[in-house]
Amino acid sequence: MEKYKQMKMEHWSGHDKYYVMLNGEGRAVRGARMGYQAYLDFKKVKDALMIMSKNDDNYSYDGNTYSRVITASKASQILMKISECKWDEDIITVAKQIGADRMLSPIK
Repeated sequence: MEKYKQMKMEHWSGHDKYYVMLNGEGRAVRGARMGYQAYLDFKKVKDALMIMSKNDDNYSYDGNTYSRVITASKASQILMKISECKWDEDIITVAKQIGADRMLSPIK
């Protein structure tokens, strides 16, 4: 974590931001995995959140149609938190729904 304190967030990679989001604020997030494969699945969750943030209807992602598990407003709030490297528990809810299993830890 020390290297991130010395570098501006605008210079961090997406994987770096994921790492800080999971380990920032002095505690590790429960229910999510670290590592690059987990990060790739996190990117899928972020894409699904972008789609969900546009309206309150069912949504299609990766060829599948899903019933909404969060509102468009909540999806927008989560995306804002992600941009600030802050975690939201509903990230796990969306990951479970779209099958982004590589980012899910068996702990939760």
